Amino acid sequence: MATYERLDYGSSDGSQWGGASTDALGMYGVTPVTRYASVPVASTFVVTSVAGTSFGFATAQDFTSFVLTVSTIGQALRTIGLIV
Repeated sequence: MATYERLDYGSSDGSQWGGASTDALGMYGVTPVTRYASVPVASTFVVTSVAGTSFGFATAQDFTSFVLTVSTIGQALRTIGLIV
């Protein structure tokens, strides 16, 4: 039978990792880093079925903003070690 170590004490409210944006976090052996602060505010994404739009987005700018947001999330997850 496997034994696991808990990172919390079982509170029904859950657990919090890093109480401040300056607290560092790292997983799977990566060097702990503080909160990834380079996440831009993305515009609202409006998916439309109008012919001639960019991949179902209302404008090419909406699509570009979406790609930037997803790429930034990926980079932030790599930085803390959750994905490679």
